[in-house]
Amino acid sequence: MRGTLLRHPWLAGELAGRPALGPHSLRRLECALRAAVALMPDITVASQALGAVHAYVLGSVAAQQALRRAEQRTGLSEEEWQRSVGPYIREVLAAGEHPMLARRVLEAEETDPDIDFTFGLDCVLDGLAARLGR
Repeated sequence: MRGTLLRHPWLAGELAGRPALGPHSLRRLECALRAAVALMPDITVASQALGAVHAYVLGSVAAQQALRRAEQRTGLSEEEWQRSVGPYIREVLAAGEHPMLARRVLEAEETDPDIDFTFGLDCVLDGLAARLGR
């Protein structure tokens, strides 16, 4: 789903509302529900679990697409934008009022979007497993 949404940026808006009722969408939903019910027989809980995963994927893709749109709109790559705001961020950090932000800027590694997505999805799935006692 993530790959499809990244290839077709217009699609996320369509999937965020009412579900599509075409034959492919219905088959995909049937398959997802069948897999979820195999793990959690309560159809309501299975639907909620699928909704949580769906919402995570949509949100993650929306953030990644927003970065792409910002690059297109400004003409600045992520690195160029970081350099352009660098003097302001250094001033903010020097004031000492945002120690966690300072740690984020100075210590945190920049990670690949695929790694970030996988980490977040693992958190969602682990949370569902814990919630369901698995």
